[in-house]
Amino acid sequence: MQGNRFLIVFFYSAALSISALLSSCEVVRIASNERQAQVLPDIDQRSSQGVVYLFKNEIDSNNITAAVRVFASEQQRQLLAIEKYEMKFDVERWGRSIARKDITALRADTISPTQHLVKAEFNYNKALMFNTVRLGDKWFITSVKE
Repeated sequence: MQGNRFLIVFFYSAALSISALLSSCEVVRIASNERQAQVLPDIDQRSSQGVVYLFKNEIDSNNITAAVRVFASEQQRQLLAIEKYEMKFDVERWGRSIARKDITALRADTISPTQHLVKAEFNYNKALMFNTVRLGDKWFITSVKE
């Protein structure tokens, strides 16, 4: 009788130990292949990062005229027609260097409530810095530096 009691206690304690061991640690992880969706700002002029995405979107669409429209002068005013015409060549040059390249990193530094410096990295190797300014309720790019 003592031997049977010992065996029963032994099996119960072994079963409890094994179940506690298996439930407490992760031996094999079964994960799905789903990636978490990356949260991007809206592609519009309601944010400093959004205006950079809008500029990049227009460059990728080969719409230089629309890409120039997101620029403002460094005196924080809308560009005149002649200034837009002169800026077209610079925008085309920037477009050739970043066209069809993904934005891999984007960081905005606040200079003032109406001015931000947005640093964008393209395909992990090309970086541009965009000075942005808020005019009214829209954001505009005032300068681009490589």
